[in-house]
Amino acid sequence: MSTQRVNLEEAKDQLADLVATASEGGEVIIEKNGRALARLVSATDTAVYRSHPPTALEFATDEEGLAWDAGGWENVA
Repeated sequence: MSTQRVNLEEAKDQLADLVATASEGGEVIIEKNGRALARLVSATDTAVYRSHPPTALEFATDEEGLAWDAGGWENVA
C-alpha cells in the first residue's frame, strides 16, 4: 500500500477513513502548508514501534490527578 498525503483540513473531514487506511497497513502523512505534521501507521507495524517506541508519558494513568480535576467527576461511581 502506498503513502497517502493529505492536508490538515482534509484530515479533519476524513479522519475515520484515514485511520482505517492506516489500520489496514497503509501510511498517511498529514501536512500543513506542505510540511508534515503527523504520520498515521498501523499499530501492528513493528518496525515503526522499534524505531520510535512509545514512552510512558504518551499514555494516561489513573494516577494522573489533572484528569480528575475537571467538573462532573463527583457523580461517577
